[in-house]
Amino acid sequence: MPESSTILYDLNKVFIPCRTVLEMEALTSLLLEYYNYDEIKDLPHSQPSSQKLIEKFHILDCHPLENIIEYFINNIVGKLKPIVMYERDHHDRVRRGNVDAYTKTRLCLFFALHRLKLKFLIIKHFMDKFKENKYSLDLSEDQEVLGAHSFLSAFYRDYYKKNKMNLKLMLSSKRMSERVSKLMDTSDTITNEDILNAITFKKFLDDKNRIKFIMKEIKASLFVCKIMFAHMDVYNPFTIGKETMIDAEEIMISQDFIPELVPAIARCYAEESQNQLEDCFRAHEFMMTRVLEGINYSVEIASGGNINLDLEETLYNTGNIFAI
Repeated sequence: MPESSTILYDLNKVFIPCRTVLEMEALTSLLLEYYNYDEIKDLPHSQPSSQKLIEKFHILDCHPLENIIEYFINNIVGKLKPIVMYERDHHDRVRRGNVDAYTKTRLCLFFALHRLKLKFLIIKHFMDKFKENKYSLDLSEDQEVLGAHSFLSAFYRDYYKKNKMNLKLMLSSKRMSERVSKLMDTSDTITNEDILNAITFKKFLDDKNRIKFIMKEIKASLFVCKIMFAHMDVYNPFTIGKETMIDAEEIMISQDFIPELVPAIARCYAEESQNQLEDCFRAHEFMMTRVLEGINYSVEIASGGNINLDLEETLYNTGNIFAI
């Protein structure tokens, strides 16, 4: 990805203090390789200490990983200030913070929300392009058409590629001479390369595990956001109060959304069931819109009403990943 002054300006302002967000995202994603999300889903509500989180993540006596959690909880989460909630009537809740939107204490929260939204936007971009292409895939000449597998393979490949491109932009790798390398003891250090590998190591998966991998990624980002919001006394940041309460968080992790709808779309594509395919797409678009609205609402809450994003607008520059 070509560097640009605009992207680098965003990175210098935001990423340097926010590296811990990606470390926690990677750590949570690895935890979900072995444990169910339900085991940590409600953990943010208790505002856990770093020691409690270390125990829950089963990383006792692993000092580099313990350091990630200790820094995140004690230095990032611990500095967040509560958000006051005002309720004017049954349908309209207004939360106002007592700090400016871009104060240093909330940079990591904004970055975590940016990462969460970016993952859904990558999925949305793929689906929108598929629909605009009259429900057909852009397969190269050497790719064999294998029905539902072709769709799920293209879907995962697009997500994996764009997510990795975004991570590589942020996780730059510095070259050093062999002499300097020998002088530096990095045995207890988590490097940028370590984080990148931890998040992107599952490149080759079968169709079922591809969807599971993406869901782990989403849940990891969601968990990191919820830990920070809970410390600010906001326990349902993605719930929008309208005529009926819409909990975007529940849609994000619902089996009825990505785990069921994406394979259903793949089957309809393979079977050339146009009517069913369009029905699945309408359901997908409805849920995706609710999710993006919920994330935008959480950004509004975190900013004290100062940041109001358009549906597909991001907090920070994403480079050219959606142009590829």
